[in-house]
Amino acid sequence: MITRAEVGKLGARHAVAPAMLSLYLAVPLRPASLFPLAARADELIAAAETAGGGRRPVGEQDRDAVRETLARCCRDWPGRTVAIFACAEAGLLEAFPLPGLLRERAVLGIRPHIRPLLAALQRCPDQRALDEVLITPPGASAAIGLSACLAAVNACAVQILIVPEDGLVPGYECGRCGALSTDADSCPDWGTAALPVPDVIEEMVTRALEDGAQIWVIRGARSPVAARLYSLAAAAA
Repeated sequence: MITRAEVGKLGARHAVAPAMLSLYLAVPLRPASLFPLAARADELIAAAETAGGGRRPVGEQDRDAVRETLARCCRDWPGRTVAIFACAEAGLLEAFPLPGLLRERAVLGIRPHIRPLLAALQRCPDQRALDEVLITPPGASAAIGLSACLAAVNACAVQILIVPEDGLVPGYECGRCGALSTDADSCPDWGTAALPVPDVIEEMVTRALEDGAQIWVIRGARSPVAARLYSLAAAAA
């Protein structure tokens, strides 16, 4: 089973183009053969390519690596959900068994899609975690909504970041200061063209982890992005 430290290291991997494949797939308890599992993987990958507009198809080297990894998964991890991360350009090929059955999906991005891993690891009651932040008195101690949380992550002010397990939100990164935004013209520091980011939520998660924040992933319900912030004094220190 993957650890939180390993999730953090995985999330820190980065590619210039959205070439990193993240695949979550359920392995049957008694797989009759590899073929149905490989076919399901191809189906999920095709959906991810379509979601990306078909601009970045998964290369044959990564497809072959996924098939070879699935053969090992059938042997070693029957009845589990497996997470496979592949990107030949970045020298990435990792596979992890996860407890229980998670929603199957494939995602193409510039980083591995790690929110389902964090959801599998966490032990706190998901919805109660969100409720605790939503009832926080307004002011400097909480941020509600994507825009407010992006600003908090950019300021390294997040103590706890709460994100939905599902959903991708395209956005931008400032080519000069690295600030994240959903608007290509929002950063006054931009002196160069904004860099497109396939999913700013995944970027927020990775940056918050690097800053030492806790990440709570909400499953099974559509929820706002929210954050508990450090106090102004703590952030300044």
